[in-house]
Amino acid sequence: MAENTTTTPRKPAKRRSTARRTTAKKPSTATARRQRTIARNETSEAAQAQVKAAKTTAAQGRNVAERAALVYVGATLEARDRVIELVTRYGSRAAAEREVGKDIRRFERRGTTARNQLERDVKKARTRLERELRTRRRDAEKILRTNVNTAKDRVTSLV
Repeated sequence: MAENTTTTPRKPAKRRSTARRTTAKKPSTATARRQRTIARNETSEAAQAQVKAAKTTAAQGRNVAERAALVYVGATLEARDRVIELVTRYGSRAAAEREVGKDIRRFERRGTTARNQLERDVKKARTRLERELRTRRRDAEKILRTNVNTAKDRVTSLV
């Protein structure tokens, strides 16, 4: 890269006075007018933003309420459709109740079977754990007895 050998002379930095000004400088009339205009515009923009935010919040509240109402209506219609389907499938209310009763009994049997299987599994695990514990305790007692007898033999041989 070629270096730029031509440089423009810089202006010397302005010297700032170290003395403090004792009197405040009076702003010009144009500056004051400009500041008032800016403040008025910012205030009206802020007010418009508040109005817009309030409208948005209200719209969101309406949407939530509308969705809740629609979910309620939809669930009610779904339940009605299922009841109508049961009645048309089985011909009468009594037949539908009998069929539903069969389903309930089937669910109860499945639940009973699952509970009994769980109880059996828990009992097996408990028995297995107790057996393991007894075996380890027996082995530990055997080792302890052996060590005690060895210690007694050493003591008697010293005496």
